[in-house]
Amino acid sequence: MFAFALKNTIAIYKMTPIYNHLKVVFTLFILALSTSFTYSQIEDTPLVEPDSMGSFFSKIILDGKLAYQNKKTNVILSQSEFLLLKDANFERILIKNNPAGYQFSDDHWQGDKVNPYRDVTLPTPFRINFNQTTFTHPVDNEIKITSRFGRRRRRPHRGLDLDLVTGDAVRSMLPGKVRFVGYSSGHGKTVVVRHANDIETVYAHLSAYSVKEDDLVTEGQMLGLGGNTGRSTGSHLHLEVRYKGVCIHPEYVFNFDGSNTIRGSELWVSKGWQSPRSHSAYRKSELKPLFTKEAAIIAQNSEPRYHRIRKGETLSHVATRYHLSVREICRMNNLYQNSVLKIGQAIKIR
Repeated sequence: MFAFALKNTIAIYKMTPIYNHLKVVFTLFILALSTSFTYSQIEDTPLVEPDSMGSFFSKIILDGKLAYQNKKTNVILSQSEFLLLKDANFERILIKNNPAGYQFSDDHWQGDKVNPYRDVTLPTPFRINFNQTTFTHPVDNEIKITSRFGRRRRRPHRGLDLDLVTGDAVRSMLPGKVRFVGYSSGHGKTVVVRHANDIETVYAHLSAYSVKEDDLVTEGQMLGLGGNTGRSTGSHLHLEVRYKGVCIHPEYVFNFDGSNTIRGSELWVSKGWQSPRSHSAYRKSELKPLFTKEAAIIAQNSEPRYHRIRKGETLSHVATRYHLSVREICRMNNLYQNSVLKIGQAIKIR
């Protein structure tokens, strides 16, 4: 099994553009240099993969961004340099796939569905936990968000779109176990990784895979190559963050400013952070993490509420049901009193 995964991963890597190989040569060269920087140590997640000389790297924050320090030579690499080095040495380094002994829940473990939790109703607010404070960005190049979690052309967009070029490496944000590898309508070629805290990350629109179902993956391990498959208008990575099937605003959980930090070891998720209707895909939402159940309940009670229009309903029907005036509903939704409503249209009622 390991030989199969190794062979496939190396084959995928050889498909990457030639400039990646040139970067690897540069990375190997700078490893020989000794450098002095001012940095802060991250103590929670020491990297557990030794390089070809048997030394270890550990995570640090350098100039506000995630970097890696060789524990033997003290040489510091940027995240992209380290990941390229890791790929280049894949045949020579020891991969410890489950170094911390993480246990991954087999609840609703189905390899034929992107979302196996369709029969589950999750009460809100709910809590998610993390045993580390940083993550690896899923794309090596500069972070560029092209579309956010929220309303987009009157349709819900339940993920984050990250710019890439077809053939770029796509990586696991956290240690985990691969639950789904396959083609999904809309998502195209997709990989779903389940993590120790029952959170799943979804990587869609890929052009190729480098993992298979039930593989254990380390943080930063390549899952496949970016692409433009499925319902996509250009090459990009569609990234989703889910907890037991419920999509969560990725930026509520992960900080994509280059620091690669997780917003809290314990986060509470209210309805507003699950609903694309509460956000716009075209601008960044105001982020206020909720760290206690009490704070989440208060926030949820003050969040907007919506009514979905059914056949035959008018503004007058909605106003009567929620003890509002038609004028109030029009003001909240930028509608006119004679506006024609569509079946399924979401109307804000608070």
